[in-house]
Amino acid sequence: MTASPASILIINIRLIGDVILTTPLVGILKNAFPDAAIDFLVNRGTGEFLEKDPRVRRVIYSEKGSVAAGGGREGGYLGDIFRRYDLAITMNASDRGSVAALLAGTKTRVGFFVGERWYTRLWKRLLFDHLIPMPYSTHVALLNKLVANALGVEVGQLRVTIYWDGEDEARVDQFLAHAGVTGPFFVIHPFARWRYKYWQMERIAALSDRVAERYGLCPVWTSSPSKEEVALLELWAGQCRYRPALVKGEFSLNQMSCLLSRSSLYLGLDTAITHLAAAAGVPLVALYGPTIGERWSPWNNDGPLAQQCPLPRGVQRNGHIVLLQKEYPCIPCGKAGCDDAGGESPCMLGIEVDEVMDAVACLEENFAPRMTT
Repeated sequence: MTASPASILIINIRLIGDVILTTPLVGILKNAFPDAAIDFLVNRGTGEFLEKDPRVRRVIYSEKGSVAAGGGREGGYLGDIFRRYDLAITMNASDRGSVAALLAGTKTRVGFFVGERWYTRLWKRLLFDHLIPMPYSTHVALLNKLVANALGVEVGQLRVTIYWDGEDEARVDQFLAHAGVTGPFFVIHPFARWRYKYWQMERIAALSDRVAERYGLCPVWTSSPSKEEVALLELWAGQCRYRPALVKGEFSLNQMSCLLSRSSLYLGLDTAITHLAAAAGVPLVALYGPTIGERWSPWNNDGPLAQQCPLPRGVQRNGHIVLLQKEYPCIPCGKAGCDDAGGESPCMLGIEVDEVMDAVACLEENFAPRMTT
């Protein structure tokens, strides 16, 4: 095993979902090196939730892709990381992450590479002590295990973990009381970062009513602070027979995790909130379009270490998680939608409300009513 480092930097200069699925590595490293200080380098807006993780000493932010500045100056982080860490790990194969690891790590550096060209592998071998080929068909959460293997650290389980504190709980309590949510509830997050991941809002509304009526659960809809999302939330909530309580982007990811942990059921799309729900152990149905489920399905913390979607498409269950995709032969293409669909994916538009209700029915024994306080 790698000699015990005094300081570790984990680099994930990607999107929120990538950062969320890197949290298992924090637990692995903390167990292996309990006295080590662990810092994170992330893009601004993707890793603020880590500031409440008691295992993380500091979160450093990259803004606008610059490394020129540092010491808290906007846009740069060079002064914050330069030769300050015994162990530097980049979780992406990007040049930005590789350069950051080179600048930060003084003793050991771990990184990934993509492609078989000899010169790509050669220059990266000059940067890293442990260079790992980036697997295409492996779940993103399993990248944490590959890093552990490179360091000689044994891994028994991978757990995606999001923390919240008393202030977050109080904020959720306040919302539920003000919204009149006094009994068991379910959460719908009908939005994603990209339009091609959307489902029709009229079907969201119909699904919400049917779940509320069938199971006696209060609907809670959530969105980001985006004006477009908030407007859609308000518009379609007004079309429901069972009026949902609305979280209009007021919650941080920590507060969202707290809310989800109290819910009886979650329904959502291929988005970061779905990964939070999976981490919270909430029974969930996730609607996916062209996304490659092998890499990006919600991770079951209580599932086997080698969990992987057994099928390339269709309805797949993993414990409290149901992943719902159509059986179209083009799925998963991994593309950002079809060019002729106006930004929306036909494979998402083809999902019917009855199909989602059938998936929910598979989980009935899992979502026993939970208390709101």
